[in-house]
Amino acid sequence: MQLSIPDLNLRHIYESGQCFRWEPLGQDTYRIPAFGRTLTVRQTDGVFDFSCGAGEFDALWHSYFDLDTDYAAIKARVAPRDAYLQAAVAYGWGMRILRQDLWEVIVSFIVSQNNNIPRIRKNLRDLCAMQGGAFPTPAALAAAQSETLRALGLGYRAEYLCAAGAHFTQAGALDALRAMSYPEAHTALRAVKGVGPKVADCICLFGLHHVDAFPVDTHVKQILSAHYPKGFPFRRYAGCAGILQQYMFYYDLHGSAQAAP
Repeated sequence: MQLSIPDLNLRHIYESGQCFRWEPLGQDTYRIPAFGRTLTVRQTDGVFDFSCGAGEFDALWHSYFDLDTDYAAIKARVAPRDAYLQAAVAYGWGMRILRQDLWEVIVSFIVSQNNNIPRIRKNLRDLCAMQGGAFPTPAALAAAQSETLRALGLGYRAEYLCAAGAHFTQAGALDALRAMSYPEAHTALRAVKGVGPKVADCICLFGLHHVDAFPVDTHVKQILSAHYPKGFPFRRYAGCAGILQQYMFYYDLHGSAQAAP
């Protein structure tokens, strides 16, 4: 199936640190596993070739790519005088906050602690390989031995993954999290062993689509210090602060050095 979609850029999403199991196949083509399905999609300018039919696209992938959100309207809210944020949203054009599987996001960002993107991808590939290629369920991680997970290079995170598995095998635990407000979900996630404030915010933003969640890692902390010494204007950007944070993170990671004189 072929569609023309404005303001969608697969490479920018792949490189943005919000999803870790996309597989680049070359020529702006990616294999994307999600919700037990696999999609292959190729981008040629603003035209996308999807390996699925219209029914599956409408049922799953339309929402996954967050196509009902008007990102142009979000970017139009950026203050004209804010040169840094203007540059960040321009550089990251086409990046969207995916609506991913919540459990996969929980695992991914527990693994992300004190880690880098290439290694996170490898860690997740190894976890899936341990399950015969499928993403490990909460029950699978609850039953795993932490020593087995450590052998995959997960280090101290192995214990946290086992604990998360045990926590979310409880009946209705994931559904309860989905029903919570952002503050409620953040508090509930902090009760999971190994989930600190930054990881909880990542899960809220990327797994629950609470777009006011604003993860602060080393990159974002440096951005805030350099460009917002009086504080980021959260009130101005209520309802999209987390999305703008992702543009800033991506720009700092990939684009700001290129823009430097």
